[in-house]
Amino acid sequence: MEEKNLSRRNFITMSGLAGSSLLLGSSVLKAETLLGSPFAKSVLVSSYKVAVIGCGNRSKALINALNSVPELEMAVLCDIVPHKMEQRAQLIKTGVKPQFISDMRKVFEMSDISAVVIVTPNDTHREIAIAAMEAGKHVFCEKPLALTVVECNEIIGASERTRRYLQIGHQRRHSGEYQTLIESVRNKPVGKVLQSSLYDFRGDWRVPDADEYPKGTPYWRLSQKQSGGVVYEMGAHIIDVNNWVFDSEPTQVVSLQGVNNFSLRKRDSSDHSGVLAYYANGSLMNYGGNVYNYGSTALDTFFAVNATLQMGGGFLEIKYGSAPGFPKPKDIPQAEKISLKANNREGDGVVEQFKHFLKVLDGKAQPWPDGYTARKVVQIMEGSVRSALEKRVIDIKELG
Repeated sequence: MEEKNLSRRNFITMSGLAGSSLLLGSSVLKAETLLGSPFAKSVLVSSYKVAVIGCGNRSKALINALNSVPELEMAVLCDIVPHKMEQRAQLIKTGVKPQFISDMRKVFEMSDISAVVIVTPNDTHREIAIAAMEAGKHVFCEKPLALTVVECNEIIGASERTRRYLQIGHQRRHSGEYQTLIESVRNKPVGKVLQSSLYDFRGDWRVPDADEYPKGTPYWRLSQKQSGGVVYEMGAHIIDVNNWVFDSEPTQVVSLQGVNNFSLRKRDSSDHSGVLAYYANGSLMNYGGNVYNYGSTALDTFFAVNATLQMGGGFLEIKYGSAPGFPKPKDIPQAEKISLKANNREGDGVVEQFKHFLKVLDGKAQPWPDGYTARKVVQIMEGSVRSALEKRVIDIKELG
């Protein structure tokens, strides 16, 4: 096959992982023995070789984050396009030069590889994650876990069957900013959070010229089948935060979305969306996003019984109040404006998530977020896409 015909989907096909019949045999391996504290600053007392599978644009951020966790040695880069591996290798600042491998099956056969970091198109996560765990590798998978709830169930089932760890890259769970939000919701007198208003706006999904695949190669994010569209690619993170805040199960989803801005690169993946999700505790999420924003920002807003919380611009603001027409309580707290910058040393949590994954491999922590947490996000995203297509409210139970 000529290089110009390569696609990110071919990553799976060429590696022989398109069907379950080629998955490698299961082997139950005990996690490596810890010889000392993994947090020693002067001496590395435990380390693991990992393979980064997928060297596209997102891999740059993850490789830079892994540089801050040298105990996770990037021993292998895997991609179907050689120059992508060369580019990413230049970003690695720790350990020895990684091996370049284009066939994932060879990666899974390497006995010294403890874990894989999956950074491939959304529609490939199921095949790669299951194959890796069947081969005895622990898995860190970029969000979303999969495109459907059924696929999530299959991945979770493989993790439990093989006893391999599975952690998902919803890195805001490890962000100081969002941890401050959760602590405020849980510990301050804001009351139950009743509704949220959340927005994600950005420009078109474009990869800089230096990172483009060969001319004529389809860009997977422009394909609804491969990416899931704007809700999967952008909404996944804030929807996960919303699930965290609400601390409840989504039950119903309704959405309108589609292709609206034809000045962008040709696509059939949705470029704008509006999503309403209802939860078992009665709370309501209102999410909106598009990919044709040019500079505007929006605050993440959570409306609670006693207060409104808004995040944005490096601050969390909490404004307290009471329902009009009732006697005003004398002990209403003063409004707060909490700086988030000092609490966010590691950016959006991308480094901290790998520090946690190291603890998981050491047997000192459970994966966070795990497959069950990530599946709740997919329930809303898959439900939203189906709702838009079928023009009806989707009951989460329908999804499997």
